[in-house]
Amino acid sequence: MDCPRTNTPLNEVSIGDTKVYFSSTGGVFFDNRQIFHFSDPNLKTAQVLVAHLQTLPTECIDLTKRINCPKCPDIVMMRRFFTPLKVVELDECPNCAAIWLDNGELEKIHENHLTPKERELLRLDMANNHGFIQVKIPKRRYSVDAEKPESKASSSLEKLAELAYLSLLNG
Repeated sequence: MDCPRTNTPLNEVSIGDTKVYFSSTGGVFFDNRQIFHFSDPNLKTAQVLVAHLQTLPTECIDLTKRINCPKCPDIVMMRRFFTPLKVVELDECPNCAAIWLDNGELEKIHENHLTPKERELLRLDMANNHGFIQVKIPKRRYSVDAEKPESKASSSLEKLAELAYLSLLNG
């Protein structure tokens, strides 16, 4: 596999029991869902990978350029936010769900890592500030316990339909 930014071969490294691929410019490729082995800064594997990536030289590359997946070379990767605070935008393959992080993005993920309590507070804050739509089910026009309503039907057919409806409600 080649680096999607520089087209140089990616280096394979095993961290724990997970293989990841990194470029000489500090970018890193995670196969399907492997990023979750490294997204929590408290995990030893995450600390080891960040320490290794920080030793690599940084190169000036165009991060706005769309890239193709190293695993699926014919597929253009999608750009999406990884964190709920929308700080880190990463590249994800729509075909194999692999992730490409450019130099420094894993550190940003660690800096913006939320604890479960912080995630819950953020969820509540977003719900209050953005107003989830609540669907209120209207009360039934005629309830079983209610008295028979006054009929406003003008035709005998409407009166018969209303009586049939009420007889169904009353059992």
